[in-house]
Amino acid sequence: MNDLKFTTAGEYMSSPKVYEENIDYELTPASDNEYGWNVRILVGPFVETVIRFGNLAANEKEGHLSFNFKVIQSPDPDLTENDESLQKEAGNILNSIIERGLKDGSVLTTERKKN
Repeated sequence: MNDLKFTTAGEYMSSPKVYEENIDYELTPASDNEYGWNVRILVGPFVETVIRFGNLAANEKEGHLSFNFKVIQSPDPDLTENDESLQKEAGNILNSIIERGLKDGSVLTTERKKN
């Protein structure tokens, strides 16, 4: 599967719903031969879909966060990263993960050094 890049700007970040770990989604370790975590969606139109986020990048000039993800498995065999509703759902879940991590200290931010 191809990793595609999306942004959390605009409507990706405007959802009034607050996503909660172990209620709306759960984090599970990736398989033994890969690093990272999978996200299994527990509710809504993508229930039991598992995605994995790839790279995250802050774009300070445009004020948004770019990310990529791929669908690991889904009950819908036709579901891909190109589905705009899934892109929005992934962006909202990622926002929730980052916000929680910033609050509990499990996500740290650092400034990039300019060359």
